[in-house]
Amino acid sequence: MKYILYTMILLLSISFMACEKQVDNTIPEGVGGLSELQQKYKQQLVASADGWVINYVPVAGQGSVAIWVKFNQDGTANIITDYNGFTSEQTNVRYRLGGVNAPELIFETYSAWHAIAENMGGAFEFVITFNTDGSANLRTINGTVKHTLKKATAADKADIIGKADVVNLIENFNKNASGYFKNLVLTNISAFFELNPNARTIKLTWLDASGNTVSEQFVYSNVANGIALNRAWKPLNLQVETIKFGQSSTNELAITEAGTAGTGKIAVDHVPAFPYKNSADYFIQQGGAVRFYAYTLATVADYYSPALLVEYQKLKTLMGAETFNTQIYNNNGTAPNITSSIQFRYVMPTGQTTHDGTASGWMPFYYTMQKLDANAIKITPTGVTTTVGVPFLSAANEFMSYIFPPEGVTIVPYGRAGALQRVRIVSRKDSKYYMMVTVSTPASIYIE
Repeated sequence: MKYILYTMILLLSISFMACEKQVDNTIPEGVGGLSELQQKYKQQLVASADGWVINYVPVAGQGSVAIWVKFNQDGTANIITDYNGFTSEQTNVRYRLGGVNAPELIFETYSAWHAIAENMGGAFEFVITFNTDGSANLRTINGTVKHTLKKATAADKADIIGKADVVNLIENFNKNASGYFKNLVLTNISAFFELNPNARTIKLTWLDASGNTVSEQFVYSNVANGIALNRAWKPLNLQVETIKFGQSSTNELAITEAGTAGTGKIAVDHVPAFPYKNSADYFIQQGGAVRFYAYTLATVADYYSPALLVEYQKLKTLMGAETFNTQIYNNNGTAPNITSSIQFRYVMPTGQTTHDGTASGWMPFYYTMQKLDANAIKITPTGVTTTVGVPFLSAANEFMSYIFPPEGVTIVPYGRAGALQRVRIVSRKDSKYYMMVTVSTPASIYIE
C-alpha cells in the first residue's frame, strides 16, 4: 500500500514538473543581468542614426504597414507610417526596454502601433532579440510570429514617406468626393470598389461574362504611387496585381496602371458603374401579381441620407405630426384602378388633428413611373393627392424634387432586414439625396 502511494506521489510530481511553464534563458553569456541586456539593446536601437524600418504584418494574411522609427536616447521615438491617420511624423512617443524574463520593447505613448493593434490586431509590446546581421526580431508578447526590424537608410525613410503620400491621396479623395457610387472604370472593365484604409482591404464588385454580379475582397499594401493586392484580381480573364494612381480631383482619381485591365479612373459618381440586375422591375412590379410596398421607421437617420433628412424634417415640421413615416406603394389596387404613390403615415400629437379633423392616417401623393434601364426609373409626381394632403401638396412636391428628380433614381439593393429585402432609392441628379426602405411585399429576398 505504501509502495502504491509513493508511486502515485512520484507520478504526480513528474506531471506537475512537466506542466510547469518553461522560460528560456535569453541572457547571453558575457552579459550581466536582464537590466544590463535591456540597456545594451536600447543603445543598439539608438545607435542607428537613420532609424529603423519594418514592414509590419499585424496578423497573417493582412497587408503590411510600413513603419519608420527613430529611437532617441531620452526614451522618446519619432515615427512615420503609411497607416491612415499616422502619416505625419509623430514625435515624443515614449518607449522603454522592459520585461521580466526577457527584454521587451514597449511603446507607451498612443501611436500608430496602438491604432494598428486596435484596427488590425498586432501589438505595441514585443519581446526583442538581435540578429548577427544587426537586425532585430520583434515577437508579440505570448506570440510566436517574429517581425524584422532593420536599420534604415535615408532612402528607406523616403520610401515610407512616398507610401504615406498615397494614403493621404486616397483619404483626401474619399473625404472630398461628393457622389454616392465609387466606380472603378478601366479600359477593359468597370467595377464598384469599397476601400477600407484602416483594415487595409478593398472589395471589388463586377459583372462576369454571364452578367452575374461577383464580389471579391482583397487585402492590400501601399507601394510607391499605388496599392498592391495580396493576390491577383482576375475578372473576365484579366489580371490585376497592382493599381497605380495619378492625379486626383474632387470626384476622380486617375489610374495609370492596372495590369491587363488597362488604365482609367476611380470616379465618384451619381450613377453606378454597371446596372443592378432587375432592380427596376422589382421596384415597379408592373404586371406583377403583388404590389410593391416598402416603408421607413422612426429611426430617421437609418433611412434618410443627411441631405434628404433636412428636407424630411421640413415636411414633418409643417405637418406638425408626432409620427411621420414614409411608405412606398407601387402597382397598388385592382385593375383598372392601379396606382403608385409615396405616402406619409402620420400620427398627430394628443388632442391635435389635421385640417380635416383626422388625428392619424395616410397622406398619398401619386406619381407615374418610367423604366430607364435595369436599375433606373424616372418617377414623375402627378400633382394628385387626397383631401387631407391638399394643404401640403406644395411642400410634398418640394420634398419629392430631391428624391425623385427628372433625371431618375437608381434602385440599389441594400442587404436585408431579417428575411425582408432592403433597397436604397438614390437620386441620379445628386446622389447625396437617397432614402432606404424595407420591403414588406413582395416578401423575402429577391436581390442580394
